[in-house]
Amino acid sequence: MIIRAVPLTTEVFALFGQVIAGRGEGPERHEFAADMQNLRPGARPNLTFMRVPVVGPAIPIAALERHPFSNQAFIPLSGTRHLVVVCRPTAEGEPDLRGIGAFEASGSQAINYNANVWHAPRTAIGAPGEFVMFRWDDGSEDDTELRVLETPITVELGP
Repeated sequence: MIIRAVPLTTEVFALFGQVIAGRGEGPERHEFAADMQNLRPGARPNLTFMRVPVVGPAIPIAALERHPFSNQAFIPLSGTRHLVVVCRPTAEGEPDLRGIGAFEASGSQAINYNANVWHAPRTAIGAPGEFVMFRWDDGSEDDTELRVLETPITVELGP
């Protein structure tokens, strides 16, 4: 399956989570900009720094992951453009590839996946990237579920 990434907007991403970005010029402050979900009382905040290599212009997606009990936020550092690939779960909890979407996020757009949303691992576009990631973890196998796709998906960038 080949899909083309489109620009990330708040409206197209609303089914999967929130886009965290400014809305104009000048000073701004947006309280409660993301739905921070911790559905396990024993989970602790996990703030992680990560550096990822650049990929493109055709990006293979071989696996998807989800976090059933926590949101997961990614904040790009130094203007890193990034790819966001997402889908909702089926009734059985598996990735619903019929509704998969791919989005190109600018370096000024952070994203927050809602709990239980399937997504591809972090991917930088154009240059290697650095991110801060936030998620609630308790150290168990329930922190992250991973599904290797029988047939990888290819995401193409650009118009």
